[in-house]
Amino acid sequence: MRCLLRRATAALAASTMALAATPTAAIAAEPPPIGTPTNPVVVAAAESGKRAFFGDMIKLGDGRLLVAYRESVAHIDQDGRIMVTQSRDQGRTWTTPLVAIDTPIDDRDPKLMQMRDGTVLMNFFRTDWTGYPGKPVTLVGTFVTRSTDQGGTWSTPSEVGTAMEGPSDVVVGAYYAGHAATHGPILQLRNGDLLVPLYGRLPEGGAGPATVVRSTDGGRTWPRENESVIGRADTFDFQEPNLSLLGDGSILSVIRTSINIAYVSRSYDGGRAWTTPVSTGLPASSHHQLVLHNGDLLLTYGDLSGTFGPGRPTVGRLLQHPERDIDAQRDILIYDAAVHGPATADQANPSSVELRPNRFFTITSDPHLAAIVGVYTGRRDYLR
Repeated sequence: MRCLLRRATAALAASTMALAATPTAAIAAEPPPIGTPTNPVVVAAAESGKRAFFGDMIKLGDGRLLVAYRESVAHIDQDGRIMVTQSRDQGRTWTTPLVAIDTPIDDRDPKLMQMRDGTVLMNFFRTDWTGYPGKPVTLVGTFVTRSTDQGGTWSTPSEVGTAMEGPSDVVVGAYYAGHAATHGPILQLRNGDLLVPLYGRLPEGGAGPATVVRSTDGGRTWPRENESVIGRADTFDFQEPNLSLLGDGSILSVIRTSINIAYVSRSYDGGRAWTTPVSTGLPASSHHQLVLHNGDLLLTYGDLSGTFGPGRPTVGRLLQHPERDIDAQRDILIYDAAVHGPATADQANPSSVELRPNRFFTITSDPHLAAIVGVYTGRRDYLR
């Protein structure tokens, strides 16, 4: 017995000495696990000479992940088209991207949702950059297309009606007034109605409002008379409203603004009337809202505070009482494209899914990789 003990002790000492002698460079050379901030999953790489922007993701009823994104040579360019890709293994590998929407002008900012009957809807908007920067830009409108084969093929898009659209000679910034855009997924209510969030500029100009337009026929039509205003201010624009149906039946809208502080509004009657938007103090840009299985809400956004670095890195927080406020125990850095190049504001636009209880996957854009990338997080990451 003592002999065996001496042999075991000697073997342990030898292995410890060997480990101590291992060069530090050899240990550091091991790559980090895939799906981390320093080694993200590459969800979709743009074709040569182009980049991938504005990714959005949903988990389909059969567990597959579906991602839509814009591919173009630049953030602003006429060649923008919408691509889709899928994953069957919880985001680890992805299919070759396919073209979903491609017209002669810029198709951009796709957002996805799946209705209870399995139909997938995608809302997006179109911009005509003809003559830019020598002449003002025309934002053509917001559209909704549908897929009955889980993203394989898409219908002819239907335009969303809104009081923001109309002929106008008023120029605000680079754009003609009289336009509406979208940057938040369609929301299905308990009664089956659908709400698409919009933002834009009335034909007469002025500060830009945020609104919702209702469809009562499964997203086939979006009548102008079904529009409700979420909020409008006198001195700044409301932009990119997102919608979430909470456990108590209320709707939460977090709204980006032109003053770079997110505002919040709520509806208690199915999106017809909204509370006056109030400031959250959160410097959130191009955010995404995901209601989790337990009623909590995962809010991911492009951070403008500088806390996590210059540019606009992707940050997240877990809201444990979204019916009451959007406070959280902590904000965490999910991804920063600066790991692959200079700090840049041309990133973020995140989107998340809950793979299983307390396990999340968030996608975002990386201009240095010219790709949509993904990172895994867990509930514990967001709690102190």
